[in-house]
Amino acid sequence: MRCSCCQKELINSLTLQELFFSSSQRCYHCEQLFSKIDQAQVCPGCGRPNSTELCQDCCLWQQELGFVMRNFSLFSYNEGFRQWIETYKFMGDYRTRGAFVLELTEALQKYQEYLICPLPLSKERFEQRGFNQVRGCLDLTKRSYELLLKRSELAPQSEKSREERLQMKQPFELNVPIEKIRNQKVLLVDDVYTTGRTLFHGAELLYKSGAETVKSLTFAR
Repeated sequence: MRCSCCQKELINSLTLQELFFSSSQRCYHCEQLFSKIDQAQVCPGCGRPNSTELCQDCCLWQQELGFVMRNFSLFSYNEGFRQWIETYKFMGDYRTRGAFVLELTEALQKYQEYLICPLPLSKERFEQRGFNQVRGCLDLTKRSYELLLKRSELAPQSEKSREERLQMKQPFELNVPIEKIRNQKVLLVDDVYTTGRTLFHGAELLYKSGAETVKSLTFAR
């Protein structure tokens, strides 16, 4: 048995408590990387922890666009999660994509009637990285997904300030006939919810294309 995150041999180092009561299949070290968000204590719009009412950012989005995202995030973006995403996304250690497959699979069960749509990378970014970090994680859940959107080349979001992210132009266009989206419920999936600008761009385009409902799921918030 191996750790679902770092792939190190796990069974020989498991305590009895971890063996019988842990559902994460992560070793002790990797378990410390992730802090689950208490879903009873989040903003109902963006999933921000410790905010049970619609936060200021979501009120502004609602005022500007006429809707909120209804985002669900698995973990807080803490130092441990930052270490994981640095290893996986930026250093390209593809083995770590299974770090939280059980939590992700469970969360997706709530969206049985939805088309699952991972946010795409641009062609240039995909060729540079060699994989889409969101699709890599989704593949292990065995849940089917649809590539509804495609993306033009833009500077990496990680290199932009908050103000630059918020002012970003629409990066997406449809990758399927509009009939595929009309009257459908769509769940956008991304790695990290930061300002929400990218997710809102995707949702705007899908709503304009006739989607009935658009929500989002991110690995961290």
